[in-house]
Amino acid sequence: MPSTTLLEIPPAEQVQMRAVLRRPRYGYLLAFHILLLCAAGRNPTDIAAFLLCSRSSVYRIVHAYRAGSLGISIAPDGQLSIAVQSTILMPWLTRSLGAILKKAPRAYGWCRTRWSCATLAATLQAKHGIEVSAETIRRWLHEIGWVWKRAKLVAKDDDPHRIERLALIRFHHENLQAHEVMVFADERDMHLLPKVGAAWMLQGTQAEIMTPGTNEKYYLERVAKLP
Repeated sequence: MPSTTLLEIPPAEQVQMRAVLRRPRYGYLLAFHILLLCAAGRNPTDIAAFLLCSRSSVYRIVHAYRAGSLGISIAPDGQLSIAVQSTILMPWLTRSLGAILKKAPRAYGWCRTRWSCATLAATLQAKHGIEVSAETIRRWLHEIGWVWKRAKLVAKDDDPHRIERLALIRFHHENLQAHEVMVFADERDMHLLPKVGAAWMLQGTQAEIMTPGTNEKYYLERVAKLP
């Protein structure tokens, strides 16, 4: 009688299963399995076959453990101490990264108006003790649906005489004679708008930067007769 746990899984499906299995191997999950199996006397070939990893991964982790570069240490009280490292975007990291992006950099002590991958990496390290590269942050941002693009300027509509002025402009425009034309002359040309650069934004959205209400441009309205 055949074993009830014997399965015939197509090779292509097995490849996909291995890919899914490797993704959650963040932190020290795989490393601890390898180290414990080595301590039990298993050889690299058996370990690699059992854990569905490569022999090079086994040698790399054992070498890092012996060199003391794996981030595992014993605290003075005898407790195992692990440095927090991860290249996989875990759910709690997604929430934390999203919360940081929703606030301005100055809320975390940065003298900046836009987030960069480097500043996000430094903020995560200061807040959670996670050491990741700027490129890892860039990959995470794309993974959660953020893109790098420019913000859009929106006018600050706080002119108390806006309705009256628009009505006056429309009145003149609608009552122009055949030999008349309406001309708007710019009194001055000063760049008072804030500089808009690209920043990280959630895909499908675009950040808005309010234009200064006090730094307005003034226009001269006149009706001129053609000769």
